[in-house]
Amino acid sequence: MIVFGGWKRCVGAGLLCVFAATVWAKPQILKSYRIGEVRYVSVTDLAKFYNLGRNQINSAERVEYRTSTALLSLQAEQRDVTLNGVNHWLSWPVEKAHDRLWVADVDVLKVIDPVLRPETVRFGHQIRTVVLDPGHGGSEHGTHGISSGRAEKDLTLDLAKRVQEFLSAAGIRVVLTRTTDRTVELEDRVAFCREQHAGLFVSLHFNSAGGAEGIETYCMPPAGMVSTSKPSSQNGDADRMPGNQYDLCNVWLAHCVQRSLLRATQATDRGVRRARFVVLRDASCPAILVEAGFLSNATEERQLISAAYRDTLARAIGEGILVYKKTVEPR
Repeated sequence: MIVFGGWKRCVGAGLLCVFAATVWAKPQILKSYRIGEVRYVSVTDLAKFYNLGRNQINSAERVEYRTSTALLSLQAEQRDVTLNGVNHWLSWPVEKAHDRLWVADVDVLKVIDPVLRPETVRFGHQIRTVVLDPGHGGSEHGTHGISSGRAEKDLTLDLAKRVQEFLSAAGIRVVLTRTTDRTVELEDRVAFCREQHAGLFVSLHFNSAGGAEGIETYCMPPAGMVSTSKPSSQNGDADRMPGNQYDLCNVWLAHCVQRSLLRATQATDRGVRRARFVVLRDASCPAILVEAGFLSNATEERQLISAAYRDTLARAIGEGILVYKKTVEPR
């Protein structure tokens, strides 16, 4: 657990006010400093805290720490970092100041720590039921394949049934928000998850954006932080929403599933991203939304309409869920 508390000082020629707070976890100490309106932690201090060894790159703009069990790579002024083989989007860009790179403390707490120390993420009880949510359905077709015209709603249902088969074989109870081609309101999907007393909620979708390619997985932004699609300078939603009580579980689940999908498919990594989708915002358990490829991209479409490839996706999603489950359940 990381706890902030603090003391204060100002440095520089009156140009930069720095507020420091001490963070305790294990026997080590991290300090966070206020730069402008945001508190940051030095990347050098992070590397020491997580025993990441020495920076592998001789650059003032970019660092990479790599050990046999961990990887952290980031660049000044960028909002995305690489953590253990997966791209993660941060709430604030990496800052460069005083000849160092800095990461916002909220991103240390809500992104870096749960991924580099997953043993600290605990769900508290056994995960007995997983709810899979095939996106769209009925009058809501979703997007369509650029060449085949295949509807997203049909492909997500097929994918969900394949994931269900995989997880059921592993002894997990799996239920779907819809098992046929019918319209299900977003609020009803959330209510169904609550009624099932689910331990996990995974919404399945396919993407559309011209020639874009790759896989991305979404979870909730921390309270007060912006979604990935918005500039950090905009105001986030300050209210803590139901899904925020699972912030650490959400990002670790998203990481496990995204990493598994990338390994299985070798697809472009579009990262673990943040958005306040209704099914994530109002979730009663850890929840993610997977965009498993672009139907608007002719190459990816050919893969996605293949049953064999959807089998690959389903197994990867299932394996990611099993890794997460093994990590967070009480021993």
